[in-house]
Amino acid sequence: MEFSKAMNKPKLSSNLIEAANRAEVSAILIREGYKVYRPEADDGGEDLVLSRPSGDLVAVQLKGRLHVERGKYSGRGIWMLFPCSPWNEGASRAWFLIPHDTLFEYMEERHGHAAGFAEGKWSVRKPSKEAREFLEPYEIKLSD
Repeated sequence: MEFSKAMNKPKLSSNLIEAANRAEVSAILIREGYKVYRPEADDGGEDLVLSRPSGDLVAVQLKGRLHVERGKYSGRGIWMLFPCSPWNEGASRAWFLIPHDTLFEYMEERHGHAAGFAEGKWSVRKPSKEAREFLEPYEIKLSD
């Protein structure tokens, strides 16, 4: 494992980052009344299955950033779960849970003309202020 010289901490592989993200957001979801289940196999983009406080079950794709992809997720009832920013020690970050198709439509309206969207994919590390406003109703907020 490589170590960062600045803080003498290990640099995490993408698998370890995903595991840390899953643990972080699972704790938040559990505190908000969700039940979090992990399928035996990630088949077709279902990283997690959530039982929402209402009792509804949703299939979830966990990402480390805002990401949409027509070919993989559109028309399948998949929800996207992602943070507002990369992890930063000592800083809390917002997490969003939104139907993929709702997010895809929003991103396509804004970026569908961009060359990067040609294959029906879009990804960004930190949503813009405008996107954050759109995402606000989908933020998982810890209750008091």
